[in-house]
Amino acid sequence: MTVAAEPSPESQMAVTHTTEIELFSLAGNDGQLREVNGSFAQLLGLTPQEVNGRSLLELVHPEDIAEVVSGLCALDSGEPEVMMESRFLQSNGRWVYLQWVARPLPGTSLWWAAGRDTTEFHRVLNDSINLKARLDLALGRTSAAMWELAFPSLELTWEPVAMQILGVGDNALPTTITQFTALLLNEDSGVLNSAVEDLRANGNTEAAIRVGSGWELRHLSFRGKVIEFDRRGRPARAVGLIVDVTAEKAMEEQMLRMVMSDGLTGIPNRRAFDQTIRTEWRRAKRELTPLTVMMVDIDNFKTFNDTYGHLIGDEALCAVARALSGQMLRAGDVVARFGGEEFAVVLPGTALDGARAVGDRLVEAVRKIDLRQAPDWNLSVSIGSATLSPTAEPIKSTELLGQADVALYAAKAAGKNRAVLYEDSLSEPKTEPTSISST
Repeated sequence: MTVAAEPSPESQMAVTHTTEIELFSLAGNDGQLREVNGSFAQLLGLTPQEVNGRSLLELVHPEDIAEVVSGLCALDSGEPEVMMESRFLQSNGRWVYLQWVARPLPGTSLWWAAGRDTTEFHRVLNDSINLKARLDLALGRTSAAMWELAFPSLELTWEPVAMQILGVGDNALPTTITQFTALLLNEDSGVLNSAVEDLRANGNTEAAIRVGSGWELRHLSFRGKVIEFDRRGRPARAVGLIVDVTAEKAMEEQMLRMVMSDGLTGIPNRRAFDQTIRTEWRRAKRELTPLTVMMVDIDNFKTFNDTYGHLIGDEALCAVARALSGQMLRAGDVVARFGGEEFAVVLPGTALDGARAVGDRLVEAVRKIDLRQAPDWNLSVSIGSATLSPTAEPIKSTELLGQADVALYAAKAAGKNRAVLYEDSLSEPKTEPTSISST
């Protein structure tokens, strides 16, 4: 008698939840897509076969990777459901917004997800926000209201127009600092309390705070000055303005994204990288933690461009950027386009062992790229990494970057398509190493 094989969790999932799935279906906590729904693949301009087996993070916008990783970690930690909104890359190079919910598949390390396309909503919303910001700036419209604060009771009084700025109803203006704090985003409550202390200690203050949420989020500037003191010279009364600076903030953030992002790949550019490495180098020195920097170069890229043309070369650059970004598994990890076919990676808190592991992962992730426009070409990268150790002789951030460059040249000299640590590059490179990394 022949006994039928027990269906796998994947096949069970496909049968049980097909009617619930609109966009994509089965994946693992490692982010690898197992069984994708045809609607999801079609939305990306691909076939299910072209999506299956790929990492979800390769398809997600670099700025959204940290949130997706956090969501996967939450599922792995036992959360019954995680809801996110992320941008995914279409085959035409455009980004589509998906609002999706993921749930674990009991008894496995897998999860399934369903979602909907919210691209049009975001387009209309962004157009409205940008138009309002431009109009407000052009017309010089700024909403502001006066306030008065009494010491030591910390009682507040406002102009009526403050109701619109704070987004509260009639007779709902906060009358104390405690009530005012309750209106703010949680992370801004300490900012307001510090501003009041500055006002008490120094006689004046200015702080950036936020109220509301989602598309109703407003950025405010809280400004004030003590105008009356008691007999002992202590603050008795202060006055000031609450100013709605949402329009200025929207334009500022838009300009910052343009200045700090690479126009082709969408990842941080050289300017953003330079700022990041300076910040993380200072943090590493201050907190005595390791810091790893990597230089990544696409192998034989000039020949690739000569063979397939610069437009396909741009597609290759974008594909490599996505593959590298998909391996940045922590919020502080940064991959940037350094220039041409070179990328740079900053890994705060990463020592030599971690650098070796990440280097191997990056090399392997690029190896797996299947560029449809160049089916006969296997993309690969050479990587050089250098690590700032808390116990080693202190060096400058530019010297650390130089060490990564030395390791990169060693990787090229050893045959390309591999990652080399600076420490290992000081010895004569082998022509045929036994593994991806230099050891």
